Amino acid sequence: MKLQRPIVVVFAMMTICLILVPVTDAAAQDRRTSGWYVSGGLGGNLVSGLDQVGSNTESTCYPTSACFDMILRDIPGYRWRYDPSIDRGTGFDAAIGRVFDRTRLEVSFAHRRNQVDQGPPLEITYLDGGTAGASSFLGLGLAQATSTNFFEDLVTSTVTLNAYYDLPFGPRRITPYLGVGTGIAFVELTRIFFSIEYSDPSGEGTFYDPPLSFYNSKQDTRLTNTVFAGHVYAGADYSLNDRAAIGLKATYSRVDDVEHTGTYEYHPYFETDPSFTNKNTFSAANHWSLTLNVRFLFGN
Repeated sequence: MKLQRPIVVVFAMMTICLILVPVTDAAAQDRRTSGWYVSGGLGGNLVSGLDQVGSNTESTCYPTSACFDMILRDIPGYRWRYDPSIDRGTGFDAAIGRVFDRTRLEVSFAHRRNQVDQGPPLEITYLDGGTAGASSFLGLGLAQATSTNFFEDLVTSTVTLNAYYDLPFGPRRITPYLGVGTGIAFVELTRIFFSIEYSDPSGEGTFYDPPLSFYNSKQDTRLTNTVFAGHVYAGADYSLNDRAAIGLKATYSRVDDVEHTGTYEYHPYFETDPSFTNKNTFSAANHWSLTLNVRFLFGN
């Protein structure tokens, strides 16, 4: 499990604090040790480690492939790989929980949005690993391929059960804490767009059978998936009074692989399989966020 190491480290730190650190909390008079609370926060986030690997099982030989120059080959399908880049994003979170002395348990909802640049493909090969080499058709200027591909926003919403431990040290009114959480993530790529068009730039009206336009394809869709997510927290709260606190919270989240089955608006392989699709896997991503949080305690 990819989350085991950071979770074990946090629990170890909590255990050491419980055993070795004496409870000399000068700010105890400024914090309540029981009761329900609500909290909310705003902040920014970063995402790293997102890779895209996709494939399909078509046997089409394209004008951009060596087989188009009459080099015979059975094509089992195609595989591609991208390395998307993700801009800094914004987000918010809200929670309701209960205080038990130095321990807090809560259910939280968090929402993050980042813009994604898919970029050019790192690699395109045949499904069996062979190289889908460029053909001399392109080298001779007999065919021209114009492609467009992009993503829009990565939206990640999580519902999580969290546990926190307030560390028994720190300046008056300031309470540092550590925490862990586990739950589900609702992941969406708001738009996945791909199109490629083939044409003859010579202007001589060369006859192709089928015509170059036969190889055009277009995909315009979006991704949604629900996966597991784990979280590690570290932060500090400043007590405004015995019922309200404000603080900073840093969060590391790991969201599992996301899989997507993509459909096309049109594709040359539709003549063979009208329901033809492709598959993409987006690797588990690291989410880092920093939020300014406000917490209000009510009841006893």
